[in-house]
Amino acid sequence: MKRAMWIPAVALLGAALTACGASSSPTGGRPPLPSGVEVRFPAAPAGAYLSLVTDGGESVYQLAVPTGKTAVDVDPLKWMNQTDRAVDAATLIPAGASVTVAPAAAKVLLLEWTMWQDRNANGTLDVGETLPLMTHDRVAYASAAVTADFRTLVPDMRQRWNLAQGWTRAEHYVYLPDGSRTYQRSLGTAGLQRYTLHEPTPVTSQ
Repeated sequence: MKRAMWIPAVALLGAALTACGASSSPTGGRPPLPSGVEVRFPAAPAGAYLSLVTDGGESVYQLAVPTGKTAVDVDPLKWMNQTDRAVDAATLIPAGASVTVAPAAAKVLLLEWTMWQDRNANGTLDVGETLPLMTHDRVAYASAAVTADFRTLVPDMRQRWNLAQGWTRAEHYVYLPDGSRTYQRSLGTAGLQRYTLHEPTPVTSQ
């Protein structure tokens, strides 16, 4: 009568962990882990790129998007070194608006996602290549937790910014109270790191 071979539980566990951790990558390395930051959009055309840009249109991060994709994970570590672009929060408020910022010395940077099609295949965004897609949400950096309250006349809107310290997603929310002509808009830190590009809409639109 043959005796059953006894295998230590630790060895079995190690084998199981090895099997679960094995990669299907053809190069033998582990596939990249999701960053937790995602950008969604309509199906990408051939030659599409996603860019994170400043108010002046300068790109600080760029990613090629495979044809037909409707979402990509992006790497926030790639733009973490842009903090020196932050400016006094009050300078980002539309001219002519009365604003209260606390703390007054807080510096803020707001970056915007844009999608474009490289029609001349030169790898850079040229005039006429931007696709008609946008989001009112922003990639935000604040040197300290900051609030800003102000009102604009065109459009007639009261706004409140409430940004946490560091890098976050600043989520846009707007509504028109019953019986009022003044919109109420907030731009505040949100926990979910998901951006959705859509057809252009005015800032008074949700």
